[in-house]
Amino acid sequence: MVHTPLWGRGGAERQILRLAIELQKLGNDVEIFTPVVNEKTCYPELLKQVTVNVIPQSPVVPFSPNRELSISSTSKVGEITNQRNRLQRIAVHQFYTSGLPAMLSLGRIIPKGFDIINNHNAPTEWAAFTAKKRIKVPAVWMCNEPPSWFYFEGKRRIGEKLSWPLFQIWDKTSVRYIDEILVLSHFAQNLVRNTYDLSSRVVRTGLDVEKFVNAHGEEMRKKLGVEKDFVLLQVANLAPVKRQVDSIMALHYLAKNHNNVKLILDGAGPQDELTRFSEKLGVKDKVIFSHAKCDDELAEVYAACDTFVFPPQITWGLAVVEAMASSKPVVVAKGCGAAEIIQDNVNGMLVDYAKPKMIAEKVECLMDDPSLRVKIGKNAFEYVKDNLSWKKFAQQLETIFEKAIQNYRN
Repeated sequence: MVHTPLWGRGGAERQILRLAIELQKLGNDVEIFTPVVNEKTCYPELLKQVTVNVIPQSPVVPFSPNRELSISSTSKVGEITNQRNRLQRIAVHQFYTSGLPAMLSLGRIIPKGFDIINNHNAPTEWAAFTAKKRIKVPAVWMCNEPPSWFYFEGKRRIGEKLSWPLFQIWDKTSVRYIDEILVLSHFAQNLVRNTYDLSSRVVRTGLDVEKFVNAHGEEMRKKLGVEKDFVLLQVANLAPVKRQVDSIMALHYLAKNHNNVKLILDGAGPQDELTRFSEKLGVKDKVIFSHAKCDDELAEVYAACDTFVFPPQITWGLAVVEAMASSKPVVVAKGCGAAEIIQDNVNGMLVDYAKPKMIAEKVECLMDDPSLRVKIGKNAFEYVKDNLSWKKFAQQLETIFEKAIQNYRN
């Protein structure tokens, strides 16, 4: 398995680690290859259960094509090397500049002896392409989404104007050698089709339902000072693409008629702009920033809310499913991948993208009808319990891997 830097507590990092663990339980030998791991911030409890080979790309020592790097000579998980600053920059810039040499190094160093390559997160397809041609095994890409420089609509810097077209050519060439592309949603499936003119298969990711069942949230409500309030929650890294501004705007509309409504924004990232925006709207005292440090704490944050809101359009949205597992009614933007499992007004509520007033209207319906909140939350939990699990996710991928190996050998 190949991944970009395992740096934080994101959905993609959890996905590959839990998949590796479940594949091992099914009797498979699994190893993960990545340029860097931060063992303190990236699910240390999961990292301990898998074999992770850290292979930093060196800008100083040239790679010898005849050199085979054994597992014992790779860096230890979380080891601090002289590459740390460079690798941090790679992680932050998502390989857009330094990614090609990093991924080529991974692809060249992965040893023979594996039956299949399963790469996650762009641009690991570059490493999969390189490794496949050398060790002669099939590659299956768990494509959470294609690289954003295919559809980025913002202003590009001079370097990006020069490099991104070259990345696109190289990326499309690499992907042609992938045996099968897997995606989490039909939204992602359309991105793959529009980007590469290739088909893909939808496979829903898993979830630790049991982690959310026993959380109660009372202590968390006391800790955050919202014991008597109606609490909205959005869990996501603080970034423009995650549309926290829509959640704050929805809070602004609700606050006109309700004094006891609060919004928790749980996630890492800069708060200054969001704070200024909430102050401008007169709801600064109603917005609470938090950042759960572990899964147990995050489960308590979900349990502390009355309604979960998720305004962005992204290819999946693990936080939506986690809120559903917490028996919370969710209000989700149409077009978000996780919205595809929601039946409106049955196991969740759907709103148009970038329509915070519609979010407020849906939330107000839930505020006015406690029985509706309970009903939708219960239906949400039942759907997740019956349809999504890491074991089921691993079983589906194991079947896909076995077929890909058989087809490749034939």
